[in-house]
Amino acid sequence: MSKQRIVILGGGPAGLAAGWKLAEQGHQVTVLEREGQLGGQSKTVRRGDWRFDLGGHRFFTKYDDVRREVEALVGGEKLVTNRKSVIRLQGQYIQYPLEMTDLLSRMNPLVTMRAGLDYMVATARGKLLGRTDRSFEDWVVSRFGRTLYDLYFGIYTEKLWGMPPSQISADWAAQRISLINLWDVFVRLLGRGDDTPRTYLTEFIYPKWGIGMIPERMADRTRAAGGRILADAEVLALERDGAGRITAVRFREGDGARSLPCDRVISTIPLPDLIQAMGLEAGAEQLRLVRNLRFRALRFLNLTLDFPAVSDNTWIYVPERRFLFFRVQEPRNWSPHLSPPGKTSLILELACDRGDALWNETDEVIYRRCLPQLVELGLLRPDQTDKVLDYFSTEMTHAYPIYDLDYKRKIDTALALCDRVPNLVTLGRQGLFRYNNMDHSLKMAFTAVRHWDKPSLTERVRAVATEQAGFESDDDNQPDPMDDAARPSPLSVRGA
Repeated sequence: MSKQRIVILGGGPAGLAAGWKLAEQGHQVTVLEREGQLGGQSKTVRRGDWRFDLGGHRFFTKYDDVRREVEALVGGEKLVTNRKSVIRLQGQYIQYPLEMTDLLSRMNPLVTMRAGLDYMVATARGKLLGRTDRSFEDWVVSRFGRTLYDLYFGIYTEKLWGMPPSQISADWAAQRISLINLWDVFVRLLGRGDDTPRTYLTEFIYPKWGIGMIPERMADRTRAAGGRILADAEVLALERDGAGRITAVRFREGDGARSLPCDRVISTIPLPDLIQAMGLEAGAEQLRLVRNLRFRALRFLNLTLDFPAVSDNTWIYVPERRFLFFRVQEPRNWSPHLSPPGKTSLILELACDRGDALWNETDEVIYRRCLPQLVELGLLRPDQTDKVLDYFSTEMTHAYPIYDLDYKRKIDTALALCDRVPNLVTLGRQGLFRYNNMDHSLKMAFTAVRHWDKPSLTERVRAVATEQAGFESDDDNQPDPMDDAARPSPLSVRGA
C-alpha cells in the first residue's frame, strides 16, 4: 500500500481510531479537532477530583475486533459494571427490566391491564391487517398500543426531541426499540418467563477513569506511531482541484489560518458542515435539503455532592414534561473512581436546540430550577441541598441526528454530493448522520482502514452504519454486514 498524506476531520472515537490504525501502517496522518479536548461525545471532563462524561456511555459490542482493541487500550483498568435503571412513571419509580411484583405494587393495576390489552389488540391487528408506519407514533402504537405510547414513549420522545413523535420517522423506533424486549415484559406480567428478558444486557464494560480513557489511549497510540493531532483546529474549507479531488484542508489555528496539503480526507464532522466546507456546486433544492439536516443538542448540569450516594441506579429516566431534565446519572455507579471517597455526583441531561433559551441560559438559573425538582423526585432530601459543593454545565452541539419524516432524502442528497469527491471518506455518527453507538463508530473506522485501497470502501463503511440489529440484543448472531474478518462476540460497548 502506498503511503499517503491523510487528514482526518474530527478527534472523536471514529476519527482517532482511523488515525491510529493508518498511522501504524506508516501513513502521514494529521487529526484536526475543533475543541480543545479530544474525544468528541466520548470525552471525560475533570472538575477537581471528580470526572464527568458527556452523559452515560456503556461499552458493549458484538464485534470481536472492536472488543479486543478496546480491552487492549484499557488494559487492567477495565471494569465490568452492572446496569440498574428505573423509570419514573405516575409518581413511582419502576424498575427496568420490569418485574411483575414491582410493577403491580407501584402502578395502578387498571393501567397495567389496559396496557396489556392494548398490546394484544395491536399485535392481532398488525398480523391481520398489516402495518403502514410513517412516524414514530405510528410504529409504537401499531405494535404496543395507545396506552404504553401515552404512558411513556410519546411523552419521553417529545421531551427528548422537542417535536411531536408524529413528525419523527418510524425508522427511529425501528432502530432503537427492541420488539423482543417488550414482548418479554408482557410475558413476565403474566408470571411466565425467566427473571431477565433475553434481550437485556445487565453488564457492560466501563473504563476505570471514565469513557474518555478510550479516545485518550487511541490518541496516545496515534502519536506513538508518528501521527499528529491538532486540537483547537477548526476546519474552514476543503480546497479541490479541477477533477474534484481535495488537495488541501484549510483550518484555523490560533489567530491565523493554515493550509494542509493531503492525498485523502476522512471526515467525521457533521455532514452539513462538511458539505459547506467543500463549497460544492449544487442546485438550490439540494443545498436546502442538506441545510435542513438538524441535530438535537444536549446540555448537562453536573453536580458535585458532599455525601456518599444518591441511589444505586446507573440511569433514572424522567419523562414527565414539567421536569427540566429527561435523565439523571450518578457517575460513581459506573465507576467508584469518578468521585472522591465519601462523595458523589450527578449528571442531569437536558435536551435543547443550539441557540434556544435553554441552551443560552446561565448555569446558575439552570441549577436553581433543577435543585427543587431533584428534591421533588426524592433524589435529594431538603437537608441535602446545602451539600452541593459545585455545579457546572457541559454540552453537545450535535448530540442526536434528527430523523424527521424526510430525513432519508436529505441524507441521500448529502452523501451523493460527498460521493462526487473521489478522495473523501465520511464515517461516524455526525459524518453519516446516523445515530450509531461507539462500537459502530470504531467498527466503521477499522473497516475503512482494512479496505483502504478497495473500491468497496465506502459501501463497507456505510453497511456498518446502517445495520438494523437490535441495540440491546444479546443475540450472538450479529455478523459484520460486509466483512467476515470479525466474528460476533456476546460482550458489547455502546454509548448512549
